[in-house]
Amino acid sequence: MKLHRKFQKDRAAAVEGLPLQLIIMVAVAAIVIVIILGWLAPWQDKVDLNILAVEPLTIEDGNTTTITITAWDTKDNHLEGVVIEVTGCNVGPLVGTTDTNGIVSFIITPDIPNGQTGQISITGTYTGIIQVEKTAFIVVS
Repeated sequence: MKLHRKFQKDRAAAVEGLPLQLIIMVAVAAIVIVIILGWLAPWQDKVDLNILAVEPLTIEDGNTTTITITAWDTKDNHLEGVVIEVTGCNVGPLVGTTDTNGIVSFIITPDIPNGQTGQISITGTYTGIIQVEKTAFIVVS
């Protein structure tokens, strides 16, 4: 009972102290957020594989053709160092790495049974923040 009466007498002081405690908690939370964002800042400069652009998109069966693959990063710049693998339609596996312009080229001659269509699979793998793999296709007819 005595404790209950003591709280009743001190209610005004508790309410007056609450805003001060709240201000201190908000200030500490803001400082912690600034520290965490400071630790994460180096991640902002990192890029990953975003798009594989392939030319041409279709090839005729039996024709020797140069295919060009361009890799783009998450900041829409050409991406160097993407490992490209080309397989399918009796092609490859062929493996190459994109240059400083994000480009790699292969000369291929696809071979499929007459009257059939097929596809050549182009897989790009890049390890940036995480390992990313993208796939594109060329139709062979």
